[in-house]
Amino acid sequence: MNNQYQISRWVFFYAQKNNFALLNAKSLEVLYVDAEVKNIVRLFKKPISIEVALKKETNKTVAKKTITQLIKLGYLVDSDTDELTDLYKETTRELDIRKKSLGKDTQLNSLRVVLTEKCPFRCQYCFVKNKKDISLTDLSWESLKKGIDLLIKLNPKKGIELQFFGGEPLVRFDLIQQAVEYIEEQIIKGKIKQVHYGITTNGALVDDKKAKFLKEKSFLVSVSLDGWKELNDLNRQFANKEGTFSHILRGLEILKKHHNDIGILVTPSKTNIDQLADACEYIIKDLKFKFITINTPQPVNGNWEVDGKKFSLQLKKCFKVAEENNAVINHFGTRTLFALNEKLPMAMSCSKFGNDYTATLSPDGKVSPCIVSWEHPESLNKLDNFSYSGNFSNWKLANPYAFKKCVSCPAMNICGGPCPLELFEMKKHGQPSEHERCKFFEDFLKWSIWYGQS
Repeated sequence: MNNQYQISRWVFFYAQKNNFALLNAKSLEVLYVDAEVKNIVRLFKKPISIEVALKKETNKTVAKKTITQLIKLGYLVDSDTDELTDLYKETTRELDIRKKSLGKDTQLNSLRVVLTEKCPFRCQYCFVKNKKDISLTDLSWESLKKGIDLLIKLNPKKGIELQFFGGEPLVRFDLIQQAVEYIEEQIIKGKIKQVHYGITTNGALVDDKKAKFLKEKSFLVSVSLDGWKELNDLNRQFANKEGTFSHILRGLEILKKHHNDIGILVTPSKTNIDQLADACEYIIKDLKFKFITINTPQPVNGNWEVDGKKFSLQLKKCFKVAEENNAVINHFGTRTLFALNEKLPMAMSCSKFGNDYTATLSPDGKVSPCIVSWEHPESLNKLDNFSYSGNFSNWKLANPYAFKKCVSCPAMNICGGPCPLELFEMKKHGQPSEHERCKFFEDFLKWSIWYGQS
């Protein structure tokens, strides 16, 4: 140590009128300070000793106490500290700890089950839109049973979760019934303690029989809807381009009649991004649904299809809509506020369910560590010889900060850099000139720093 200190490379300054905030991007600590403290920090833009810094201050006692606290909190560091090397060493240690905990302290306890790729809709942003009907696959009962047995084996006498997905999962309602019956038998035998069920549906195939079943078995029913008729029907269409709005509403009315637990899923796209908050307000005020989830844009061809800054703007508006209407709107921005409030780095948080992990059971009976894609063959696991080591852990616990610029970003420990799916897509299609995910965090983090501050 040379007794000289400088501002940590992780510290970022934010200003709002006469108020100032100092973010430590590594620890996610935020200090709200006045101009006097901000100016003290600025004294350490270049390495300087405390004694020299104090010569520039009139109230040396207060200044020294402030400097001591800034050092303690990691805002000022010894100028000999190699913070980047330390970060990489700490990250390697943390990844090693997490990999060793797989199968012990943490488990795979949740599966997103893709029952079928078939669907009566042909939504413009859907991954199966361009597939021919003859190539669309259904999951077999044998594979579904093996998937359930895998969760039971990994979580004996504990709780598990199954999320039924598609395509449109109600196309194979028979498999849902069969799975629930089988799981109930396993609960009676004492093999597992409980199960949480969820289903993502477009609502078009809902009838009284299905709605009653979903209610009786305590399903959380997520229904995809993008807003009012004209907005929804821009993307959510049948193969003949006919809109789907009236069919979705019919299904929602049946689900409401049977008192199902309903959430609405909204998918942002290039055609609706400027009206995303208005769509949520419509769903809350006009349709009377108080729980909405906005899907995170997916890395099509290696980048989000929606503008990151526009997405940020709309999500900020959504907070106001939710507050004014006593509703809940979950979205990608929620992650930022949670991380800051809890001072909890999120750089290694790929598809977790509680303290454990979720994965996808693909229609061809393979386990994908990714919950939104199962078309990356090198990461898939066969059900018969599933293992945490290798493909699964390499995906779930991939090194964060994939790009050099990630470790110079204030959102480094909220975003963590591109996920494995994004990197996989970039490998196929090349890196975009501008990352929309980066644009999102740059804008949304500035707002989040001041959220809730009077």
